[in-house]
Amino acid sequence: MDMGQIFQALLAFIFVLGLMFITLWLIKFCQTKGLNCRIGKCFGNDNRIKILERHHLDSKNSLALIEYDQEEFLLLLGSSSNQLLRQNRKGPSAHD
Repeated sequence: MDMGQIFQALLAFIFVLGLMFITLWLIKFCQTKGLNCRIGKCFGNDNRIKILERHHLDSKNSLALIEYDQEEFLLLLGSSSNQLLRQNRKGPSAHD
């Protein structure tokens, strides 16, 4: 093999590694955005259940705000049990 072929093979290897890193970054980006990025919208991200917020209280317990259809649920999630703390209906109120 001459130096030209070695250089060409090395460039091809670096190009493939670059494509792999870009793909990994794109996957991680979509995971952190909850698939609300442009790629997720193109494939129809019409899930009925969404985790709006989550706060860790300690190593075993956390609070989660979950939206299901037009309702929000505040849950206390623990290692031994889970508890519904509050439930709110979104949308127009009955007083309007």
